[in-house]
Amino acid sequence: MKMNFIKASTCRNTTAFFDDDVDEERYSFIARRAMEPDYLAVEQVGFLARPHNSFSLLRLEMAGGEFCGNATLALAALAVRRGMARPGDEVKVECSGEASPLIATVEEKGNGRFGVRCSMPGIGGEKMSDAKLLAFDKEYAGGIVNVPGISHFLFEAAVAPTVSTFDMLIEALASRVESDAYGVIAYHRESGNFYTICPYVYVPSSGSRVFEQACGSGSLSLGAWLSREGHGSRFEIGQPGGTIKVEIGDENYISADVYFPCEGEMSLDGLSFSAG
Repeated sequence: MKMNFIKASTCRNTTAFFDDDVDEERYSFIARRAMEPDYLAVEQVGFLARPHNSFSLLRLEMAGGEFCGNATLALAALAVRRGMARPGDEVKVECSGEASPLIATVEEKGNGRFGVRCSMPGIGGEKMSDAKLLAFDKEYAGGIVNVPGISHFLFEAAVAPTVSTFDMLIEALASRVESDAYGVIAYHRESGNFYTICPYVYVPSSGSRVFEQACGSGSLSLGAWLSREGHGSRFEIGQPGGTIKVEIGDENYISADVYFPCEGEMSLDGLSFSAG
């Protein structure tokens, strides 16, 4: 079995897009393989599907049914890369976890790179709450922000805690909130409206737990949380792999650069579907 893929990198947060018609029951199996170092070593996996709306150019079904901001940016860039829209056009795309199409503008920067600004799901006050989660008998105070398809726990920390602490916080979050995916985001204000984050994301359906190079939905959640706390409406969120810009208002947006490093075939020959 061979799968056609294109690999996208949004601030080094990598997504494998698969073009082939794939049964949903195979999503998690293919995703686990694509994330392995021997295969594509990506941080997440999505499958291109028929859009639900006639005016949308592309639809992305993430392997766990979650919403992914960075993959949505890359999806809009892919539409321009494939000639479905021109740079500067309004590009409508869809992603699992969010019922409404999202609107992007794409700038072609050359050498396979694109600058993308895309609308994001709305996050009203009812989707944000103060929270205290426990890990190793220590209480972490912060907030829970529920984006369609993924819930994030945000807490301020000058130094990110241990992997074990992140795991315990993920478990505590998952026990409190029902979602397709979970993120734990340690953040720190560097200066002005510039913050840095350490994002850790868990997708139960695939079993993946990843310290991501960048997290679009986590950056969006932090922007919404900071705006709620009266810290402004525009932020630059530094990630391990780059910077994502966030705009919070009547419409929410994130912006980042997207690069397509490679594409081709991924072979699953010799592996049974039931393999773990």
